Amino acid sequence: MDIKLTEEQKERMRANRERALAIQRERKRKLEEKTNAGGSMVDGRGNLEHDDDKKKGNDGKKMKGGDDDDDEREDNLVLEDFEVDATPLVNKSEAMKTYCLPEGTLSVCECVEKDNPRHRSWKPMKLYRRSEIRRRARDRFGGLEGLVKERERRKEKQFKKDMERSRDIFKS
Repeated sequence: MDIKLTEEQKERMRANRERALAIQRERKRKLEEKTNAGGSMVDGRGNLEHDDDKKKGNDGKKMKGGDDDDDEREDNLVLEDFEVDATPLVNKSEAMKTYCLPEGTLSVCECVEKDNPRHRSWKPMKLYRRSEIRRRARDRFGGLEGLVKERERRKEKQFKKDMERSRDIFKS
């Protein structure tokens, strides 16, 4: 099957690619500025620390005096059970599996690259801010309920696929 793209489609694809790459470069530049200025750092456990984390107590709840809208939105957000004491960073595979996000969405998210803990010569692992991944997943699936339904749909699909495989194994 031979699909021919028009010049207009090719131009739109090129423009979209350039825009996505520009967003990635800008986010990487901002992250490097924060890191170089001491604004955010990754501690020894892989947790991302921000200057505005000093406004928060040990339990992670925001203390009075903070005025950041994103923090207010996070405080009012209903967390799932596994997110309650979770680290603020999430690796790529967990983000894709748990939050049902495709690789393309993750490519435009801010990330911190850290040496691979399994083997230093392997590609560095990418760690994403859990709050950003959570927000993008909920926006994509229409809130927490939509995300939970999508997860269940994917589990059901995998179950059916596994059942088909097992039927083939037990045929005589």
